[in-house]
Amino acid sequence: MIAAGSARWLGWLATRGYAQFMAYPLDPADYKAAAFLPEISRDIYLGLPEDVCKLIEVVDGWLVRCERPTPSHQGIQVNFVVALRDALKRVDASDSTCHRVVGDIDVLISEAPRFHFRSPDIVVYRCIDEERGRWGDRPYASDCVLVLEIVSADSVTTDIRDKRAEYAAAGIPHYWIVRMTNNNGPAISVERLLLASDGQYISQELRVRGRDFHPVDTVTPFRLKLTWEQLDDGL
Repeated sequence: MIAAGSARWLGWLATRGYAQFMAYPLDPADYKAAAFLPEISRDIYLGLPEDVCKLIEVVDGWLVRCERPTPSHQGIQVNFVVALRDALKRVDASDSTCHRVVGDIDVLISEAPRFHFRSPDIVVYRCIDEERGRWGDRPYASDCVLVLEIVSADSVTTDIRDKRAEYAAAGIPHYWIVRMTNNNGPAISVERLLLASDGQYISQELRVRGRDFHPVDTVTPFRLKLTWEQLDDGL
């Protein structure tokens, strides 16, 4: 059975069609209509169609529409996932630990007082063994070791300001921000942020193409060395 809240959201989406809902910009009437819909809870979100869930995040109970990534964005994301998985395989084999590296997975920030989740471009998190009800095997913020965002033209403020504050408040120890040339080209910089004792991120290091040979060369939170050519593979 679909919860009443989910049914109201489904009805609102159905009257516009999913393609129109994802179009930009929305008609002002859509904002007015959406203002009278119920806050999105976990159960409402889980009751929405999968194709809609893939294109949204929920921040403090409100739907946030996410644009589809460009080919350059996707290529850099894949290259980071491959490199991070290789690095974590070595760590897990050496330390008898278990980590997963996944792109575009929902990370639960909070369920109360308002439902809040983000879907980082890449998440490194500790393996989940226990049953978590309807949230399934998706991670909580407390499971995450590292989140990485690749900044696109439409996500500059969100990735650099909003998510930086949200991930810090959620206690995620490491946040990496990747910038692209003209926000839609090869990676041009990688900034590694570390959560400090005051609950704020501090910049550990900023590496820039043309100045630094390696975009990443670190031992924290695990050993990883990359070249710009590795990040450019397939672009």
